[in-house]
Amino acid sequence: MFRLTTPHILFILWVTLWLTGLHAGKYRNRPPIKGEKSNRRISKQTHCQLGNGSYEIEERWRPDLGPPFGILHCVHCECIAVQRKKKFVARPKCKNIKNFCPTPTCDTPVLLPEHCCKTCPSQGNLAGLEEDLATKKLEEDDDDRKMKELTVLLTGKALSPPVPTEGAARGYFTYMKRNLHYTIHYVGMERPTWVRFTDENRNILEEHKVAEVNFHIEDSKICGVWRDVPKVYRRKLMKGRLYLLLATNHHPDGLVFGRFVRAKEMRLKQEVYSSVLLPDVSRSRETIGGGGIASVFLGQEKMYLNLEFNGIFTHEDARNVNVLIRLHQETSLGTRELLTETFHILSKVDPDYNAAEIRFDLTKSDESMLSRGKLILEITSADGVRVLSGRILPKTTCNIFQAILTTRASEDRYVSNSHPTGFAVLSPRKDGSVAYSVYTERLSGPLLKLALKTAGPTNADMKTLSEVDKLYIKDSWTNGTFSNVSTGVAESLLLDDLHLHLPTMKHRRELIGRIRQRLYTEAFLNGHPFLLHGNNSATGQVWLYIDSLCHLHYEVFVSGIANDESLPNGRIRRHLVELMEVPINHHKRNKKRVLKKFDGEEVGDILEDLTRNTFANLDYGKSSFLVTTKTQGFGKSVELETQLNGLPVPENCYSHKQKTGSEVYFPGDSKLPVEKDNKCYFEKKEYEDGYQWLSPHDACVMCFCKRGKIECDKTVCPPSECESPITVAKECCPMCPDNHLLNKDVSKSRGCYFHGDKKFHLAGTRWHPYIPPFGFSRCAICKCDAKSQRVMCRRKKCPVLPCAEDDTYREHPLDCCKKCKKNHRPDQLGDEAHSKNPHEILAAGGCRFRGEIRTNGSEWHPTVQPWGEITCINCHCKDGRARCKRMKCPKLTCVVKVHPENECCSRCLDPSEIKMKGNLHHQGWRRRRRRDREEH
Repeated sequence: MFRLTTPHILFILWVTLWLTGLHAGKYRNRPPIKGEKSNRRISKQTHCQLGNGSYEIEERWRPDLGPPFGILHCVHCECIAVQRKKKFVARPKCKNIKNFCPTPTCDTPVLLPEHCCKTCPSQGNLAGLEEDLATKKLEEDDDDRKMKELTVLLTGKALSPPVPTEGAARGYFTYMKRNLHYTIHYVGMERPTWVRFTDENRNILEEHKVAEVNFHIEDSKICGVWRDVPKVYRRKLMKGRLYLLLATNHHPDGLVFGRFVRAKEMRLKQEVYSSVLLPDVSRSRETIGGGGIASVFLGQEKMYLNLEFNGIFTHEDARNVNVLIRLHQETSLGTRELLTETFHILSKVDPDYNAAEIRFDLTKSDESMLSRGKLILEITSADGVRVLSGRILPKTTCNIFQAILTTRASEDRYVSNSHPTGFAVLSPRKDGSVAYSVYTERLSGPLLKLALKTAGPTNADMKTLSEVDKLYIKDSWTNGTFSNVSTGVAESLLLDDLHLHLPTMKHRRELIGRIRQRLYTEAFLNGHPFLLHGNNSATGQVWLYIDSLCHLHYEVFVSGIANDESLPNGRIRRHLVELMEVPINHHKRNKKRVLKKFDGEEVGDILEDLTRNTFANLDYGKSSFLVTTKTQGFGKSVELETQLNGLPVPENCYSHKQKTGSEVYFPGDSKLPVEKDNKCYFEKKEYEDGYQWLSPHDACVMCFCKRGKIECDKTVCPPSECESPITVAKECCPMCPDNHLLNKDVSKSRGCYFHGDKKFHLAGTRWHPYIPPFGFSRCAICKCDAKSQRVMCRRKKCPVLPCAEDDTYREHPLDCCKKCKKNHRPDQLGDEAHSKNPHEILAAGGCRFRGEIRTNGSEWHPTVQPWGEITCINCHCKDGRARCKRMKCPKLTCVVKVHPENECCSRCLDPSEIKMKGNLHHQGWRRRRRRDREEH
């Protein structure tokens, strides 16, 4: 039988290519056949481009990365329509389903070709199941990106047993992209210390510590974000099975409690005003612990109220119970005047939670009183004894109202490389006014006024709602208040339908910006953002905040940056946010770090891996924050930038100095990562590795730079040689008073300069020398010789101990010599300090790994809770650095692979282990075995 060898295969391949070339030359001038790929441009509004493929909206596929990776069977992609301003564009969205595969029920599951999930040999095809998993994950991802509004009524009566408090609270919650942003408005109670998310049994699922404040009023708010809410708690949240508990110093187990309610359940439109209703205990003590909230929104000469309340019903009230709703106005004398009232019948009464919807007519006079916070709402029982009341005020929120200020597009003929730009931050107040802080740069002339405007009926003409013409400007900042505002301003502000106009005198130009509401994050704690500006018409702002844990929070908002629609030939443009560090040492190069890619006009995140060097550079004030654009085929360019001058950096993030009472100490260990250059930064100075210096805060403290970490030690003094030693100024250790060389003026006394601690010592003084990196050595004593004025150091000799090594101990951990125990065995072994402590192990090249000390050269498997020891990862300590690597597995060429439990690498499945029941793998194995027999 003829056998096909390698030379035969090469000859046949060469002949095939030659004939193909002749055939192609014959038809070279003919047009391409119908099935050939076209080079026409695909519309990005209806098609997604991913790799070399183009896909229409709602089309699904698995990405093909080409050789050597091939098709990613665990990744499912879909082309979806995303709204950008007033039009829809196509965007690809991909999801990995590998971690969501069902667990096989057999002992030896196999992975079928072109599949992601393992299956048992007798289970069959899982293609349908994988497609369902991908569909479910894509839909969940879409649902997580949709904004959802929730609210909570918090009262003492909702607890069991009830807490007799005269205060109440209301929580506003916004769920967006798996994060829960919240504002908690509390009235008539002490400041909470903990915000706790619980189940119906008050089991704590998540808790947040409330920051302390220097000045507290009993009508305040708490701001926060619950990030990355787990899936199981998201389900509880949306199904109304999640609860909120506020704990205080006097009520650590909880003062007020309430259940989350979806905003759509209350049929809210746009809440503009609100009220927290408190029990009027002066009329009846039965209402104590109760409370309510009123959500107010406005219509055409109407005011609609959604009420939630408890505490005004008795145990006898059950069905068809009347409640009286009254609306009062506050007069100039401080008294209440009744405006209107109405009865509402509750078909069923609940002692803990009741809801009602009320409508009142609203006149122009009433609307004016509402905008100034002069209306008071009352809910009264039918007999008029039990009353809840509260003032109607603008909706309390922690969200930021801001505007990016640019010039009109029609005024671009005036725009140069120094076009005017700026930003504004607005804050609604309880009296109905709106405070503003405006920052501007590159203005061509002085500002004339500030105006709040909204779009007219034709969406072209702008209607002025309020304006200020007396401006107070200092250092590019304009601060003030819009005092004469109407209810329309508050409503437009919450609907993102308000514009800020800043006209200037020159060219009659004006800066314009749409005021948008931004969900609260920790980045806003800085108070004022930085302005991002460039050489074109684009502009933006970035909020930055560094917390006490040395995490950098940032939120970036931009306007006028070019998008993909302006690119020819289907090129792709990506926007990046970057941090450029300008080091304190001018001889070092600037360092850029890409923080995140983004599309659209906003991006935010938290950085938790910044080093002390980075924080020192940020505190230096020369670093920059950049927004860059990377265009396919054109490289990267800087669109916007700002210098981070004046960013508050906590001192513990770069200097490790901490204060405890009046004592200053310097911890040697830190959780912050260390950079590779091993330099130290202290008090805005840079020190090389191995350098030592005196602390500027205490002359008796020596500091040392050790592999990027600062270690400081207090001076250790030897025992005095006299009974009554004295302390001399500028000397750390006491000395004997009979020192005849001691001058009354210490500056004129003779002495020695010791290079070890870089200090001047008076003649006759004694001290322990400083030996880095070990610190002050108690095994040696130095003395300034009075005659020669030279430093003489001698090692302390330990006495010979009449006991065995196992029977010795150190009376104090830092003692140089050991002592014998009381009941010891006789021996003649001398001893000095030979056993190594953690300090010495690290100095000898050891490593600190996850809180444990490892010796230089040691190897181990890391332990990760709750899984225990990870045997597939090997760690090694070498010269102070711990490195971990995953075990390398051999490449397998077989089709059927299995990954046994408790083993690190996969192996090929033996044919005898496969159950021959028509599986595709088994058929392929039979074909290969038959072919091998024929070749041999």
